[in-house]
Amino acid sequence: MMPGFNRVGLPLLRTRRARRTRRARCTQGVLRVLAALALFLSPGAVSAELTSSLTIRVYTSAFYSGDSADSVPIEVAPVLRSSLYMDSTGNQNVKGYFQLDAWIADSLAFDIPRAYLKVRFPSFRLTLGKTRVSWGDGFVFNAGDVLFGSMGAISGDLSSETLRAETGWLGAVNLPVGAFSFLEAVVVPYSLPAPIGSLETDLSFPADTVTFDQLSGGIRGVFKLGATTLETGYFVSGRKAEHRPYLSLHGYFLADWNLSASMAVPMFDPSWQRWGHWLAISAGVFRQFKVGPDRDLSLRLEAGIRPGSLWQEETGAEAIPVTSPEAPVYGIYLFPDLAVPLSDTLSLQVRSMISPVDLSALSVAGVSWNIYQGLEIYSHLSVMTGDANDLYSLDQRGSLNWTAGLEFIY
Repeated sequence: MMPGFNRVGLPLLRTRRARRTRRARCTQGVLRVLAALALFLSPGAVSAELTSSLTIRVYTSAFYSGDSADSVPIEVAPVLRSSLYMDSTGNQNVKGYFQLDAWIADSLAFDIPRAYLKVRFPSFRLTLGKTRVSWGDGFVFNAGDVLFGSMGAISGDLSSETLRAETGWLGAVNLPVGAFSFLEAVVVPYSLPAPIGSLETDLSFPADTVTFDQLSGGIRGVFKLGATTLETGYFVSGRKAEHRPYLSLHGYFLADWNLSASMAVPMFDPSWQRWGHWLAISAGVFRQFKVGPDRDLSLRLEAGIRPGSLWQEETGAEAIPVTSPEAPVYGIYLFPDLAVPLSDTLSLQVRSMISPVDLSALSVAGVSWNIYQGLEIYSHLSVMTGDANDLYSLDQRGSLNWTAGLEFIY
């Protein structure tokens, strides 16, 4: 995990009183998590056949601090991250799933990214809880993702297996209408993506109520048309007061391809001269090539386009980090990805998040070695390239980052 993420919660200097408050909140959060686990692992739950797995990652990152005044402008962050997955498997019609993530440095942080119940009735399927529904198509850029939004430039860890993994509390009803075709309705009570648990939260139930006009929801239809899948839908965001229609196509012709478009139209007094600012377009191709009996080389290229955003570089005396809400939003971003299997146990991956307008980029190259069953050794180096006033710049904190670690799944 690269610097800039807010889940590890590396501590700043605080007063003793603030430290005591933080420890109390962490203790309350731990107790609530343990209580939830105790309920989940009760004899009644275990009798329903529970499959569980644990992933432990221990890694160290060394990165540029962004302050050239330091004698050695390098910061080091050793972290242990663990993920507990619990999945009910004894009932084909009812499924419960629970995921708990923990980050351990010199302080603790917890998150529950997924906790949901799925029920299959004779004519429809019901999902309730905290999870993610995938509308549209695209690995990084997906204009059809009108719930969570998957069009912004990414900062941070490009080496993750999944780069868009935000979840939220929702209820969904899925109604099959034919072979590979269905209708789906979603209701979202809280904001998306859901807030991430951190040292400053105690993992208690939300205290805020939700008014009717703050509710969000929508419906989509997915239909198979020969070798192409057509998907269209509409989502209304009560909190942001937006109408969000979208259309998505994906299929296969020489390679897997996808094309999506959506709009975010203000509910009140929309000025249609700004239609280009509301429009988002994404496109991508993905292709695998056989390079051995059990090895595939994969290539991916995706683009995220906002016609009404900036198509000329925004200049300034200093760089505005891509993580800042004030960072410029350019009209196009590109994401190339190459994964090469060097052997049955050794692999190489190279990815970039490119901003063509200001000619800056965040690139990462990494290797992983599956040395034993379930145990992987990995290392990656990420570099930002760009001028001082670009979206990605060597002057930014974390512009150079080297990470190495172990991952064990059992």
